[in-house]
Amino acid sequence: MMKDRLEQFISDNRDQFDLYEPDEKLWAGIEANIQGKKTFRIGWKGIMWRAAAVILIFGASFGIQEYLHQRRDMMAGQEENEIIRNIPELKEAEIYYTNLLNEKISQIEPFLETNPELGESLQQDLSELDSIYGELQKDLRDNIANDEVVEAMIQNYILKIQILEDLLEYMDESSKNNEDENAGVEI
Repeated sequence: MMKDRLEQFISDNRDQFDLYEPDEKLWAGIEANIQGKKTFRIGWKGIMWRAAAVILIFGASFGIQEYLHQRRDMMAGQEENEIIRNIPELKEAEIYYTNLLNEKISQIEPFLETNPELGESLQQDLSELDSIYGELQKDLRDNIANDEVVEAMIQNYILKIQILEDLLEYMDESSKNNEDENAGVEI
């Protein structure tokens, strides 16, 4: 209905619509615009430059992130050493138990070469205790005067020593059983 009225109006007033013609400059501008538009093409050279820029940006950001991460780890290590220096009891315990652990491990190493599955189990247990010790160090950094955290760190060392002593005991029993079996066979 609306369309019919519009069509009727246009057909009735057709002569008046054709009265005014657009200026020549307007048509020239439209024509220049149509011809002036060019397709935008990126050549291989442009693509390579953009790809190189992206790689450079990612590489630089990765390098900066790694640098900051290493610096933060170094600062944490220095902070940890400072904490240990401030608590002489912990420093002494760490030196004592580290030496004792190294001694026990050197005693166990020959046995672990013949029993690799036992070595893997021992490594897993010690790694778990090391991660617990790391968390205790973080707790100690947060609350330096906490005797419970220091005691838990010392208990962690004692637990490692106990695991190694149990393994040494197992090794001794195993070697005695082998000797008894060999002695019984020779008779």
